[in-house]
Amino acid sequence: MTSYPRLNGRTGIAAALLLSGALGSNLAAAASAWCDVQLAVELTPDVPNPRTDGFLSSLLGNHTEYRLTLQQLADSSDLVLELTGPGPDYRCHDVIEDLRKDGRILSVHASDELAATRRGLD
Repeated sequence: MTSYPRLNGRTGIAAALLLSGALGSNLAAAASAWCDVQLAVELTPDVPNPRTDGFLSSLLGNHTEYRLTLQQLADSSDLVLELTGPGPDYRCHDVIEDLRKDGRILSVHASDELAATRRGLD
């Protein structure tokens, strides 16, 4: 029969603290790998109603794990959108690059933070 040592009070507390610290750092790493970017988007004038969720979802194409949320509508063609979804940053860049290829979009400008990261990747 195999016997395993029992943890006394202090050892058990230390082990629990080490485990919670390891889990906390993994959670922090997972949280930092999340895309949350504000985008200024200019649409073509022929887009009928950019406020609908169906339209915003259609802009994402095959990036179904991402979401676009309307933050501000300056006029019928100038929007401020929030892009959220799983990271890391290069995946966010891929989604933004695909948005730029959409025929209904004239321009996409990311928030300063993402733009600075993007310059570092180019």
